[in-house]
Amino acid sequence: MTDVPEPEESQDAGAETRPTQAAGWAEEDEPSGHIVARRTGRVVLWLVIGLAALTGVKTWIAPAQPPARTTTSDPQAQAARDDVPEAEAAQVAARFTRSYLTWSEDDPKARESELARDLPKGADPKAGWDGQGTQLVAQTIPGKITQTSPHHARVVVDARISTTTGSGTKTKTVSTWRALEVPVAESGGRVLVTGQPALVGLPEAVTYTEPAAPDTDADLSSSTRSTVEAFLTAWAAGTADQTAAPGADIAPLGDGIVLGGLDSWNVQDGSDDKRTGLAVVGWKTGGATLQQTYRITLTRVSASGASRWQVWSVTAQ
Repeated sequence: MTDVPEPEESQDAGAETRPTQAAGWAEEDEPSGHIVARRTGRVVLWLVIGLAALTGVKTWIAPAQPPARTTTSDPQAQAARDDVPEAEAAQVAARFTRSYLTWSEDDPKARESELARDLPKGADPKAGWDGQGTQLVAQTIPGKITQTSPHHARVVVDARISTTTGSGTKTKTVSTWRALEVPVAESGGRVLVTGQPALVGLPEAVTYTEPAAPDTDADLSSSTRSTVEAFLTAWAAGTADQTAAPGADIAPLGDGIVLGGLDSWNVQDGSDDKRTGLAVVGWKTGGATLQQTYRITLTRVSASGASRWQVWSVTAQ
């Protein structure tokens, strides 16, 4: 029997057998940046899940609306917005007053057509007149306006009226002031007369105490009297610029006025280069003499080493 020889022992006997890797599939380590990014993403994901559990997913899909803003109304501001525009109210009331207080029994339709301009549609254009007599309004002056309610007001209008009585040689015309209170309202973008107007009383005179007269400079009053007289004469003639101080702006009086006289002239005490005095002047106009009081300011004008006083301004007392 022939002996089979035993295989020779490999020199690497006892060493761990390693599998052979195919070419092109060598194992590579994962970069550290990718690992950090993956871990950070996991942390963020868990934070989002926790926040959703805490606040509720519904609030993310349909956020709660903020509460409506409440504003505190200002009664005065609202009332001002509801007021009737005063300029338009005065204009309408004055025009209506002229039409309302003017009438002629010879032409009653003329008054009706005038009143219809400021009355609401369908209102009675006779407005209380019985169709008799003759009266004319020469002037109207709107006065006090009282806001009575939203979009409603009352306007007091002073009217200068003339009435004629009698006939032929016995005709007599009398002029006087009347006061009419007119109710108005704002409607449709304009102001209308919405109620029956009524005659009311005119304000009465009140007591007024004039302030004490200031001390006067007798010497300057005397030395400048002729200067003031010359100016007043030139002022009436329309040549005031020839006697007034350089740079003074004094408008002419107009035709038909002549100086009747400087009744008094008193300069107030002072030491400045501008001094003020009171002049009582008589003007001849319309066949009469009309006495008036002026406050006249003088200024000292110097030229070529000499100085003199000239009129700088003229106003009412």
